[in-house]
Amino acid sequence: MPHWACHYYRLETQSTFVVGSWAFSYVDSVVSLLVYSFLVSLNVLAIAAHKYRVAAAVLTGIGHLSLGLLHAYRLLNPFTFEVFGHEWTYQASLREALVVVPFGLFSLFVAFASKSKDGQKA
Repeated sequence: MPHWACHYYRLETQSTFVVGSWAFSYVDSVVSLLVYSFLVSLNVLAIAAHKYRVAAAVLTGIGHLSLGLLHAYRLLNPFTFEVFGHEWTYQASLREALVVVPFGLFSLFVAFASKSKDGQKA
């Protein structure tokens, strides 16, 4: 949800969001909102519908791992990262990597553990 809220706020305030040479447009942020909304909805659906749990965990894991690794990469190879018109600090990227990478890995672990458990039931 934090990444969804970031794009929502950015659209409301018409502020900037820049990653490297990519300055997010209005449409880029709307697409981001749709992607995040899909992931959130899939995870909520997976609470009641068991058949969506593995897909939700895999997509969530890949998404968070990608975002976390982007921040880790930024620490090794600095590039512009601007949120709401302000430079995102390297300390903030470090915190993001330290929180989001483990969450992504944990989500993938849950997906594969769930898949293995489903295979044992058959």
